[in-house]
Amino acid sequence: MKVLIKTEIPGPNSKEMNQKRIKSVADGHGSVCGVYIKKADGSNLIDVDENVFIDYAGGIGTMNIGHSHPRIISAIKTQLEKFIHPCFTVAPYESYITLARKLSDLVPISNNCKAAFFNSGAEAVENAVKISKSYTGRSGILVFSHAFHGRTQMTMSMTYKEDPYKKGFGPFLPNIHRLEFPSEDKILNLISSDFDPKTIACAVIEPVAGEGGFIPVSINAMKNLREFCSKHDIVMVVDEIQTGFGRTGTLFAIEQFDVEPDLITLAKSIAGGLPLSGVVGKLEIMDASHVGGIGGTFGGNPVACAAALAVLDIIEDEQLSTRAIEIGKKVRYKIKSIRNYCPWIGGIRGLGAMQGIIIINPETGEADKSRTSRIHQYALEHGLIMINAGTYGNVIRTLMPLTIGNDDLDQSLEILSAAITNA
Repeated sequence: MKVLIKTEIPGPNSKEMNQKRIKSVADGHGSVCGVYIKKADGSNLIDVDENVFIDYAGGIGTMNIGHSHPRIISAIKTQLEKFIHPCFTVAPYESYITLARKLSDLVPISNNCKAAFFNSGAEAVENAVKISKSYTGRSGILVFSHAFHGRTQMTMSMTYKEDPYKKGFGPFLPNIHRLEFPSEDKILNLISSDFDPKTIACAVIEPVAGEGGFIPVSINAMKNLREFCSKHDIVMVVDEIQTGFGRTGTLFAIEQFDVEPDLITLAKSIAGGLPLSGVVGKLEIMDASHVGGIGGTFGGNPVACAAALAVLDIIEDEQLSTRAIEIGKKVRYKIKSIRNYCPWIGGIRGLGAMQGIIIINPETGEADKSRTSRIHQYALEHGLIMINAGTYGNVIRTLMPLTIGNDDLDQSLEILSAAITNA
């Protein structure tokens, strides 16, 4: 579907909808774009003014298999006709068990694995921490700079960025220890750390820092972390909430690091847009919590589980992990082709289709959030919906559906390069 902009952005109907929102929705829940959506299909969003956009936000990374995929719709309809929610805690059902087994077999952990399901990424991380505490009998949590792990009090404490995620919401949990994120140009410094490893229950790390600016961990640092965790009996938790389900070129990003974690947290693209998250990991760790210690009313909802099973089939059948590599190469090639005459491009980094374009002040080399905002606005007005990332808000991130066709991809890259060039 071609981009089609019929009105000013936002259009009159979106503006009218926004007035209704102001009267009814809490101001604290912001939105990146001022356009209101009435339909989504594949890699396209259509707003209430009939403007057609290409989607580079993907519901903040939840739509790897695209909007309204017919196989997802079919799976949802089939489950709806059976039952919607008896609650697995009350009366269990097969799809939860099937999904748990399938993911346990797919994660890159050689030990026998088990899984448990929740609703959001934050819940997955929080439960991974709870499970780790039960297993180790310890309370300390090791995290990294630039990390984003969620918005609950625990996961917000684990998150690095103050504004907007933590501002005014303290005090935060005192048992969290933070190290510098070990990117390619930084080593994992564990020698001068100000904590006793024997007090740490788990170390939680994203293979690619998502909200932090699409920063990949160095392979050596990931291996060093694995060795450190093994030496001190610390549970190694890999947060694959944004990197999982083909986004980086493998089903799970950790597959590219030649490292086996103990637990993996999953969410976002797991269920084609429905709320679902999970923790998958080594059987002996997953079974450490007492019966009733983990769970929740809506966790592992049967409609979401049915969608998740369809997602896994779609990723395999349509070879979306391979497609992610192709997309990433095209994005990198396009950005490199304009970099010589756009000195505010500080670089591009990431894995697979998860690419972050760094915008800087060319005179100082510092992050340029205002120019990044202008790039986003230009792109929006020309039919490309994007979101930024980075601790300093200066990274353009690509979270387009992996099902995006070449025509839409080529058109979107033209809009993106024009936005960067004209900002």
